[in-house]
Amino acid sequence: MEYPKLRPIEALPYDEPGQDRIILRDPSNLTETAIVVPYNALEILSLFDGNRSILEIQSAYAERHATILAREQIEGLIKTLDKNLFLDSETFRRFLNDVEEEFRRSDLRKATLAGKGYEDDPVKLRRQLDAYFTSDGVPGRVSAAASKPEDGNVSKTGIKGAVLPHIDLGRGGTCYAWGYREIEESANAKCFILLGTFHGAAKRLFNLTKKDFETPFGRLRTDGEMVDALERDGGKGLFQDEFVHRNEHSIEFQALFLKYLYKEADDVTIVPVLCSSFYEIMSGEASPSSVQEVDDFLKALRGAIERCGRDVFFLASADLSHVGPRFGDLAPLTEQQLHEIEEEDINMIRFIEDVDAEGFFSNVQKDGDKRKICGLSPIYVLLKLIDASRGRLLQYKQWPDPMGMVSFASISFH
Repeated sequence: MEYPKLRPIEALPYDEPGQDRIILRDPSNLTETAIVVPYNALEILSLFDGNRSILEIQSAYAERHATILAREQIEGLIKTLDKNLFLDSETFRRFLNDVEEEFRRSDLRKATLAGKGYEDDPVKLRRQLDAYFTSDGVPGRVSAAASKPEDGNVSKTGIKGAVLPHIDLGRGGTCYAWGYREIEESANAKCFILLGTFHGAAKRLFNLTKKDFETPFGRLRTDGEMVDALERDGGKGLFQDEFVHRNEHSIEFQALFLKYLYKEADDVTIVPVLCSSFYEIMSGEASPSSVQEVDDFLKALRGAIERCGRDVFFLASADLSHVGPRFGDLAPLTEQQLHEIEEEDINMIRFIEDVDAEGFFSNVQKDGDKRKICGLSPIYVLLKLIDASRGRLLQYKQWPDPMGMVSFASISFH
């Protein structure tokens, strides 16, 4: 390969004292392989832009370091990267075509994190999830039953929606539990509009799938009638990037908890929507609602709900701040900075509690989204559509490590 082009990959620190190395991985999880390379390979990889030949890569490196990289060294790196599907190459395109075709033919979105992000054995998984409801102050499950009480036994003033984390369960399990405890206790709707955060790049801002979701507890059905109604108003373009659902975890975690709560309830359904970044909108001065694609989607979803004539539950799968070197900032965070971020997060959450979509967006927009709010788009959509009078913060948490900090919260709406 004479003109190597690197795919979007992540470079993570190699956690081994005295080892000047980095770990390369695919953030889209199309390949689960991770490889370890010397730290100085990063500079070589930065030259793999698809426009430079191997000779030009050698020349560019020599200009910076006054030393010549052997062609064999570059070719060896290219071979390793191509074998592990890290290059935009014919090898990767053949692999991607096979994966996309397999996904297209299936009526099931497979549980990609089962056995990795959570237990894949149903008995062990139930114990794992049960534990989140009995620790960190969570008041436990409402009942030991897997399905919720009959409607006649539930208050009609119950919870109408929630903002819940999509961070891994090891760090956010109890925060999930705070929200799902309220859902179990008083949610009346059996159709859950799951507004997930899409962490990659897509052509469209909103992406649907008609596939059911696999969980270790069984299949969670996607609401075909609701999705069809949404497609009629929103158009087939909503499925243009359906493949992005394959590896995105933000809806998978919510599907897992819903099937855990409603294991025997076949009438509980979901409408899975992945919401892409509002980054380009953020860089201007406009509200997202003034963007045609956003306005069209809001109208289409509102219309689908009205035509189907049923109660729905809006669930935004959203984390909050992402700050520190891991997320592009220059230096590790101090305790004082963590405290300041918490204050800023709580101030932002007040707009969420007020069900104020425009106030929420403006609060993030005013500083250019310096905290990198991960769930901005699904939270905004929820606030624009939910028929609720008030939100309530159940739990706010930060999870810092030396390379960065992620914050997240559980917020209910009534």
